[in-house]
Amino acid sequence: MNILANPEPAIRARVLTTLDSVCSSEALRKSKRMRELLRYLVQESIERPGAPVTAEAIAANVFNRTNGFDAIDDPIVRTTVSRLRAALATYYEQEACGDEVEIRIPRGGYMPEFLPRAAKPPARRRLEWLRGNLWMLNVASAVVALVALGIALSLGTDACRP
Repeated sequence: MNILANPEPAIRARVLTTLDSVCSSEALRKSKRMRELLRYLVQESIERPGAPVTAEAIAANVFNRTNGFDAIDDPIVRTTVSRLRAALATYYEQEACGDEVEIRIPRGGYMPEFLPRAAKPPARRRLEWLRGNLWMLNVASAVVALVALGIALSLGTDACRP
């Protein structure tokens, strides 16, 4: 369900907040072009809901390719949107923690969808945290085992004395 179908200002504010989060993320940090493309697509969907965005419009407004742009001969829009889809997937898999909205660009088109999202920490970060702190768990287990062994040996030694 595309939540932008609801014209409430609060919904639009959530979408724009998510847009800012995605654009400042590690997934898009290195690509100004993808950030500009995502901002353009989201703004178009907010300002002209339901109106399709063409490759020619994207080429002109994002990539400054106006004179005789041919989407068949010049794949810049298709390839950048494809990379943007992958970056969004990476963002939602690894970075998005508090986002209430998920921005998706379905295959076969350029208009984003905005889906409600339950805020939860990404599984990969928890797994990375566990891997990073596994050595602490091992050290703590070894200390407990050594203390228990020491106690057992001292109790066993005391019991044998006359």
